[in-house]
Amino acid sequence: MSDNCKHKQENRRRSATRPSKLLFRESRSRVTQRTIRTFPIHNQSGSRVPIFNTGGETSMIQFKQHMYGPSLNSSLKALFLIYLISFPYIFYYPFVQDASDTVRGYSDKRFQKVVEVFSSNFASGYEREGAALTIYHRGKQVVNIWGGYADRSAGRKWTANTITPVFSATKAIASLVIAVLVDRGVLKYEDRVVKYWPEYGANGKENTTIEDVLTHKAGIPYLKEQILIEDIQSGQILNKVASATPLWEPGTASGYHPVTFGLILDGILMNVDPKGRNVAQFFKEEIAEVHGIDAHIGFAGDHKRVAKVTTPMFWEFVRDMIKDPRIILMLGIIHGRPDDMVRKLTWSTPWFQADWNNVTLNDPSILSLPLSAVTGTTSASELARLFSMMLSSKLISNLTLSQIVEPTLNSWHLEQVTLWPVIKGHGFFYEPHPFISGVYTFGHPGWGGHFIHVDPWTETVITYVSNGLKTGSGELCAPYMSIYREVYSILSSV
Repeated sequence: MSDNCKHKQENRRRSATRPSKLLFRESRSRVTQRTIRTFPIHNQSGSRVPIFNTGGETSMIQFKQHMYGPSLNSSLKALFLIYLISFPYIFYYPFVQDASDTVRGYSDKRFQKVVEVFSSNFASGYEREGAALTIYHRGKQVVNIWGGYADRSAGRKWTANTITPVFSATKAIASLVIAVLVDRGVLKYEDRVVKYWPEYGANGKENTTIEDVLTHKAGIPYLKEQILIEDIQSGQILNKVASATPLWEPGTASGYHPVTFGLILDGILMNVDPKGRNVAQFFKEEIAEVHGIDAHIGFAGDHKRVAKVTTPMFWEFVRDMIKDPRIILMLGIIHGRPDDMVRKLTWSTPWFQADWNNVTLNDPSILSLPLSAVTGTTSASELARLFSMMLSSKLISNLTLSQIVEPTLNSWHLEQVTLWPVIKGHGFFYEPHPFISGVYTFGHPGWGGHFIHVDPWTETVITYVSNGLKTGSGELCAPYMSIYREVYSILSSV
């Protein structure tokens, strides 16, 4: 036999014993009929996932369908569709949205650029509802402006008379009340709570100081039983607070107390005040009415004055996460915690929510509750005037102010609730001064972007409020931070 014939026979023999390219391709697109063994792995529907013997060919597409269900491709398509839908909102919505009319109010000519930044927040879509900004400098009002809607759905414009819930910025007002009591010699920051409220010492809280409470070191960021509206109205809530068991030894760690911060202060004040007033009543009678300040802790007046609060829309989250990835980290830390802290916090106060379209402070019956941690209702101009009075010795002395300007917690620490460290003290949050080394500014943010900023070194107070809640608070609130940067650009040259 010739070599050529032998070569052809050898090729035919090899072809008969190996799979064709077509068969090889088919083996990648389907699961061969081999024995399947199952391991204790489950897909989203709860069924066990088959794992294929190493001897068989496995289709990755079919394996993913086993693991994630048959809708993997459709899920990806859905995500892509969401992106396509969101894209025009992110980049086109700001241009078609009503720029909320003309910004109104007053501004010193030196701060005209601040007005321009405030106006641009509306034009760029950062202010979908309404907002107000007031600045005091060296005891004088230099900016007082507002714009947008108090209630866009009703076409009600924001006016000089509009007030709005400021959420946790209320804590700054409550802390000012405590500062007034300290200044009057009624109590001291270092005093133990049980000195005035003996019942509070139950279950390991006997060494908690007033400063521990103000620095969120009390160890009870929430109660293990729900806080009921009926308990708040009857005063029974203080018994629950007094008997609570702390999550950590008071004074050893700091964890943000969203609602209980104010409840503990109420218990202290009601026991120290001869009239038995809570923080809200004391503030009203001793500060607001005396100085003619239109600010309230629990508002029971004409609700037509109050701005309607709305939550961020989906496209705003997408926009802000793209522009500032720290928001992704913030949301991940808060909502992805293994100890489920956020769920416990919200469970303990079912009547106080600010999620998506459920903003319970829009309910007059909730807003009227005298909660000195969350139900503050006022305007930017009145907040600024209040804290400008604080700086000008009309409410407290320079001696007490000299205590407040120094934080009591400024070292790195693992915050028990928010996880990221916050500089705190005397009921306020602190930040290093933008251009004066070694000193701090202080104030307090409110959920969704509200901010009270007090700078004793340049004698400046900035207050910003908005009824269109933002995706981030404090330095994660883009419209406020743009204003803040412009203000300090001006102050650095004044």
